[in-house]
Amino acid sequence: MSTHVAFRRQPVPPQGAMQAQVTSLPAPTRGIIQSENDAFMQPGAAIVLDNWMPTMQGIRLRGGCEKWCALPEQIPVISSFEYKSGITERMFAANDTKLYEVTYTTPIEVKAGQQSGNYAASQLSNAAGDWLIAVNDAGDFPLRYDGTSWEVMDAAYVPPAGKPSKITVNLTKYPGANVQNGRNLTYVCKYRRRLFFIELNSMNAWYLPLDAVGGELEMIPLSGSATKGGRLLFCATWSIDAGDGIDDKLVFCSDLGELLIFTGSDPGNAANWRQEGRYDVPAPMGMNAHILVGGDLLIATVTGIVPTSASITKDGAQLELAAVTRNIKRMWREHVIAKRNWAWTMKKWDEFGGIFVTVPGGKGPNRMCLAVNDATGAWCRMPGYDATCFLKIGNDLFFGTQDGRIMQADRTGYDDGEYYTATMVGGWGALSTQPAMTVWTQARASFFTKSGEPFLPQLSACTDFVVRIPAAPSAGPDVGVEDVWDQGKWGPAGSGVPPDKVPTPEEKERYAQWGQASTRVTSIKSTMWVSIGTTGYTHAPVVQVTVGQQAKPNVELISIDAIHARGGVNV
Repeated sequence: MSTHVAFRRQPVPPQGAMQAQVTSLPAPTRGIIQSENDAFMQPGAAIVLDNWMPTMQGIRLRGGCEKWCALPEQIPVISSFEYKSGITERMFAANDTKLYEVTYTTPIEVKAGQQSGNYAASQLSNAAGDWLIAVNDAGDFPLRYDGTSWEVMDAAYVPPAGKPSKITVNLTKYPGANVQNGRNLTYVCKYRRRLFFIELNSMNAWYLPLDAVGGELEMIPLSGSATKGGRLLFCATWSIDAGDGIDDKLVFCSDLGELLIFTGSDPGNAANWRQEGRYDVPAPMGMNAHILVGGDLLIATVTGIVPTSASITKDGAQLELAAVTRNIKRMWREHVIAKRNWAWTMKKWDEFGGIFVTVPGGKGPNRMCLAVNDATGAWCRMPGYDATCFLKIGNDLFFGTQDGRIMQADRTGYDDGEYYTATMVGGWGALSTQPAMTVWTQARASFFTKSGEPFLPQLSACTDFVVRIPAAPSAGPDVGVEDVWDQGKWGPAGSGVPPDKVPTPEEKERYAQWGQASTRVTSIKSTMWVSIGTTGYTHAPVVQVTVGQQAKPNVELISIDAIHARGGVNV
């Protein structure tokens, strides 16, 4: 007899009914992963991670950035450096032709008429004080700073009484030397109480006497130590341990990626100076594209960021497997191809827990920097941080931009008064245990956040290895900054700032401001269940948040829960 007798509804056979399941997906703590097969990605990966910073337990929204100061010329800031002596801290930034002090919100011109704005600087302390020497890659005359005033050590410079002598060379000993009066020195670094320099377009290095910031230079010819040719690009210290001890080495690096390793404290004494090795890395991305982390020297090259320690035991091909950027190799190469002609730099920011890398150049949304969690090695991108170089003073990080501004990072919830969007596309996964057609019906995201945090997350999903990111959601209501009682700064009475307008620094000064932000209670916030409605063999969760608020966001994504139903294997 037919099952449709009398048109009564009959139950679906058990083998044909869709069974709803719940799966929990962890936040992508491993950051962007491009080193795994998309069909077999491990949990904790992300395909896109913009403006989310990986942490130990999730990913958190970055803060915005606000203008610190603007150089008079609206052209790219090329390089920057700091001076620190006791409680005195100073910041300096340079464009094509001028060097400025940018410690305060009004830039102060230090030197004009320069041939390049790509500077290297090193600081040395002696009995006379704390000194900083700065040179650029065009070989302009060295600049010396004592914490108060700058000196241009050109041919006409005569040191005042009590000042160290200028940088010179003995032309009888080195006839025809190209570094007369310090000209044509392009890089400076400190090693074992001496300042070492690189000569322009040569394989020659120079050094000053012990603890000296002036005097006669002595030469170290290195053409015989290298095999590839080229020219010296930079020098830096490298240590087997994490400190500053007797095992420290001096590394000279050429523009072709040849590393010449020396040790000793007196290059003029054969018994106290020797070459310990010659190793190869890919071509560096600039003379300031290196950083010392835990004693190891990390160098940003055309194939990725490689540790000097790995170059001892690995050739060029194997170095890519040891690179810090292994997980983002494809993205790194894309940036190198598009932005190779810029000078790249790196900066470690301990208070933030990350290392920042400039990828300068590009337009619109392609202006960004990269960041990596220095503990886990998880990478993300930061569109909106148009960084060409970095500065750090106190606990704060600053960066120069392509339009001549100095911006302060991780401040407020605006990028210079504009909204910004954080986007996460998680790694591909099948949701079910077998590769079957799956219907993802609903999702729920869980966040660590403070009570009253005004963010509005948007959840969606991509299917079958095709990344489609929806339009950005709206920002949550700006509730302002909750301030602590009894620490206000009062000013003259005046009209209030409209709720839809970001107050300028001058406007902020006209109103009562409490001295510090209040500490809200951290809690877990869930989006509750929202509809997803995607069907495919593999899925990737998408979480988007648009940030536009006065307070820096305090939001960390922990997990995403999915309700899904498995269909047939062959559909």
